[in-house]
Amino acid sequence: MTPQRRTAQKQAVFDALCALDHPSATEVFEYLQGREPAVSRGTVFRALAAFSESGKVKKLRLLGDEAHYDSNTSPHAHARCRLCGRVWDIENVPLPRSLPAGFCPEACEVEVSGVCDACGCGR
Repeated sequence: MTPQRRTAQKQAVFDALCALDHPSATEVFEYLQGREPAVSRGTVFRALAAFSESGKVKKLRLLGDEAHYDSNTSPHAHARCRLCGRVWDIENVPLPRSLPAGFCPEACEVEVSGVCDACGCGR
């Protein structure tokens, strides 16, 4: 893997990712249009792919949705509202205890899907 060059456009993409809450690449692009109009859609998609490949961000493949990105790379799970699509971090989710003997886990992706209060959960 070759080291990434730091450019103003890549930094703008990363800053937008950090400012938004688990955004898709499209959401990052739309956010930047009002702030950094010189950053193209292709640049956003390439930068996010490179950040994900290098481990700088986590690429989330949430059910029924385009990929989202998370600047929090520590081990954690996610909750997603199936109505509005908002995503939250869930900390301290343990790995399953029933893993096969000799299996060495490297990652565990957990997504809890439901309805948030703002969309009418009302619990």
